[in-house]
Amino acid sequence: MKFHFEHIGPIDVADLELGDLTIIAGRNNTGKTYLVYTMYGFLRTWASDWRRPLSGSLLRQFVEFLGAEVGTQLSVNRQECGRLRHRTIEHAASRFSESRISQIFSSPQSAFADARLSVELSSDLPSNGESVTLSTADDFRVEAKYGEEVVDLQLISRVRRVGTRPTSAAALAINVALPDVPRPCILSAERFGIALFYKELDFAKAGLVEMLQQMGDQPPRPGRTPYLIVDRVASRYAMPVKDNVDFTRNIENILHRESDFYAAKLHDEVKELMSGYYTTSGGAIRFKSKARRRRAFNIPLHIASSSARGLSDLYFYLRHVASSNDILFIDEPETHLDTANQVQLAHVISKLVQAGLKVLVSTHSDYLLKEINNLVMVDHLRRNGRLDQKYLHYAPGGGLSRDRIRAYVAENNGLTPCVVDNYGIDAPVFDETIEKINRIATDLASAVADAE
Repeated sequence: MKFHFEHIGPIDVADLELGDLTIIAGRNNTGKTYLVYTMYGFLRTWASDWRRPLSGSLLRQFVEFLGAEVGTQLSVNRQECGRLRHRTIEHAASRFSESRISQIFSSPQSAFADARLSVELSSDLPSNGESVTLSTADDFRVEAKYGEEVVDLQLISRVRRVGTRPTSAAALAINVALPDVPRPCILSAERFGIALFYKELDFAKAGLVEMLQQMGDQPPRPGRTPYLIVDRVASRYAMPVKDNVDFTRNIENILHRESDFYAAKLHDEVKELMSGYYTTSGGAIRFKSKARRRRAFNIPLHIASSSARGLSDLYFYLRHVASSNDILFIDEPETHLDTANQVQLAHVISKLVQAGLKVLVSTHSDYLLKEINNLVMVDHLRRNGRLDQKYLHYAPGGGLSRDRIRAYVAENNGLTPCVVDNYGIDAPVFDETIEKINRIATDLASAVADAE
């Protein structure tokens, strides 16, 4: 996907294309989080914004198809699906710009009056011969096989429900035209405190309900109208933060599930990084060390280190929720990690991408970027049979292909695309600071030597 942003927070105008790994680097207050939240919000809400009348003939075909017997086949024109694909994304982005952006940030509409987002897909429909299994919310399952001129559909299963067939037909038509729109998941920068305050949010919510129940049918007294109570008790968090809170609150209910990557043990990468793992007991999350005997500990997450709190959602997401069609947004993944763990996190992110998960990170960690560059060079040398023996253990997954990376620097109220070559990402934003402080240190050391 390609995104075009206008007048969103500090960002005047910016363009960004998603890769398998997308990196937005930059200093503080340059608009990185605004961009991350906007993209997350679009993908999170777009399904409710695509609704527009489909062309009569195409919609009728899908209605009749879903009303037929299981095993029924239908061929639809590939070009018509392509046009529907373009119109749907364009319409959803327009609706998002008009009414959704301020909602994502839980802000007045006036704060984003000039904000605009446009989106286009940088890839075509699935290639000739590729098959995809699609489904709708009310259990219609269809196999779509994409050809050069037509898309062949076969109805695998369906559930007859009165009044749902036109809606299901419209949803299926969109899924055929847009089978590759990723499902977003976000680890916001506020995730480190969520383990501390999400219980308090539940108490506040319970208090609100109790207060409204006590009021009953009595006319409200001045200062105690339901609207004022809601405004005082409910927190004004941006949607990504609210979703992060909901994810943490719901962890106990997802423990029976296995993610698409469960067998690959991607969650074990987090265990290795933290030298511990996460459990739940009595509705509370606990952090348990891998150490044995006297050095072992098993503590509630809210008193664990900030790094342990910050990576808990990633652990549970990879173990129980992650899907192969997901895009994972991680806002400032290096926060509360020491430099060695920032380096190790680059390897974790690389393995997620290699496993098929799309990842977008916003960062101001030079260590993270430098290690990703090392992984790019390892991949290049391995592909050319020139990888030195001493580095064979360095990246067991084989490194990270430069072709899978898109990188940008947030600066000057926009985004500057970075060159990604066989040496990795050319992002001088941090190099300048490092070179400056090294130069000052060298000059000061010389002055101290002269003084002695």
